[in-house]
Amino acid sequence: MSVSIPKDLVGDVPDDSIPALVGVRLLKTDSSTAIFGNYENGDREIRFSPLIPFTHGLHYGVWVRGRRVGSFEIPAVNATDRPELTSVYPSGDTLPENLLKIHLYFSRSMREGQSGKYVTLLKNGKDTVSGAFLDLQPELWNADRTKLTLWLDPGRIKRDLQPNQRLGTPMQRGSQYKIMVSQDWQDTRGAHLSKSFEKSFVTTGKDNLSPVPTRWKLGIPKKATSQRLIIIFGESLDYGLLQEVFSIKNASGATVSGKWSTVMEETQCAFEPEHPWQPGKYVLQIENRLEDLAGNSLKRPFDRDIRSKRPVRTEGRYTEIAFQIP
Repeated sequence: MSVSIPKDLVGDVPDDSIPALVGVRLLKTDSSTAIFGNYENGDREIRFSPLIPFTHGLHYGVWVRGRRVGSFEIPAVNATDRPELTSVYPSGDTLPENLLKIHLYFSRSMREGQSGKYVTLLKNGKDTVSGAFLDLQPELWNADRTKLTLWLDPGRIKRDLQPNQRLGTPMQRGSQYKIMVSQDWQDTRGAHLSKSFEKSFVTTGKDNLSPVPTRWKLGIPKKATSQRLIIIFGESLDYGLLQEVFSIKNASGATVSGKWSTVMEETQCAFEPEHPWQPGKYVLQIENRLEDLAGNSLKRPFDRDIRSKRPVRTEGRYTEIAFQIP
């Protein structure tokens, strides 16, 4: 992440001249290349942090006033120590043709800006779908760069938009598709994925209807147990949002602590309480930003026909479902 340069090596270089007179370079067989970065001046050392991370297996030198005063090596990555693509969501093998998002989960931090090179959508086993994914810069990573969300191009999915009229939808009903992730993708330490990944699925028709919580079914646990509360949606919902939008309140309005999980290809969610259930009234609170696989939220459809007279929900942040532990 950074290298510390002792002040003894720097000598009498003025503090305000450090970026100009002190440098770190990549050592090559016939030349050296300057490395750009930031300098932090301390009492006994200067800490240099490169704008692009140091690369495993390469040698670097430290220059002061045009003279090399030291060098260091970043150890090569162990060939067996490689990251993995641990899971891909949605997990089902039958998905709507207007699928909006795909979530990739890795075992450790990956290099950003690489999905366009290493993620491919293949149709019927032979045809690469060009321009299927929205080219977002920066990409939609979580804070530690272990989860990436890819959007299929919304402009091609929504009716009557120019990309839709010019290129058509990325996927069509009744076809077979395969998401392919190349083994060449590297993590932040320069190690390649342990293996390539493929996920196959078939497409059904469009889903243009919002989820309706009043149609969900609840599996009520027994009192004085830590049995799970089961929520049955009747359709697959967006895995990334399912991790964020639920909470349970007791009769006094306090949040019940516990652990959420998804099962059955994201058609169900389960809540395991930290402490045994007490008899009484409870409320399942759902943020209305929850979406299905086609991006239809609890508030409104993603691709709504403006000629439709179907009402669109826009009010409130939450939907609530009351239940009771007898």
